[in-house]
Amino acid sequence: MTAKALKNLGPVRSGALVGVVLAGGEGKRMGPGLLKPLRRLAGRPMVAHVVERLRPQVMDLVVIANEPDAAFRALKVAVIADPDDIQRAAKREDSGKGRKLGPLAGILAGMEWAKAHHPHAGWILTAPADVPFLPLDLTVRLCGHMHVPEPDVLMVRHGHRREHTIAVWSVKLAADLRRALLEEGVRRVEEFARRYNFAELVWPGGAAPFLNVNTPAEFALATKRLASSLRDRRLSKR
Repeated sequence: MTAKALKNLGPVRSGALVGVVLAGGEGKRMGPGLLKPLRRLAGRPMVAHVVERLRPQVMDLVVIANEPDAAFRALKVAVIADPDDIQRAAKREDSGKGRKLGPLAGILAGMEWAKAHHPHAGWILTAPADVPFLPLDLTVRLCGHMHVPEPDVLMVRHGHRREHTIAVWSVKLAADLRRALLEEGVRRVEEFARRYNFAELVWPGGAAPFLNVNTPAEFALATKRLASSLRDRRLSKR
């Protein structure tokens, strides 16, 4: 599908994937203020841009957010926290300070939510809440890369960077992931993923669709890009 055709069609859905937006990051590099997923880009929380781009590509979508901020509820999708026992483990590990266990905890929450609400959907697609330009054909490309035998984990790579949290995961890994978190102390996404049938999709072109907004400079760049995109849309409608 050409870029022009994709622009005309909008987001493309493929397969029985449940989308999982990981919005648990504190974003300390952004400085004081709102949680990073709730910082406003083009008048909306950053996480809202991710939800807007991913929701039409999947059969259902859940946001994993440990903070009970009303702005998450305004997204009009399911919003849940990490499982209770995972949160208790995080508090014990950090002497009661409540440190998060990282993206793997959110991935587990997404797997368990998908199994409970969509038992016939065998896969989740995770994405962090700080990638406001997520490709509109992400699921099509990922599902097209799921060969037989299917991998347990399929991650996106562009250039020399592997996007550990932009990946397709088999929900069959949920019990193993819970054990890895609670009993083995595994925290790194790739350490867990590499235990299984692992594959990656090398994304064509540059890294622009996967801009991670982690710093004030990247936030300013994203703001500029969104403003330019909005101007282009207005001009195209004239």
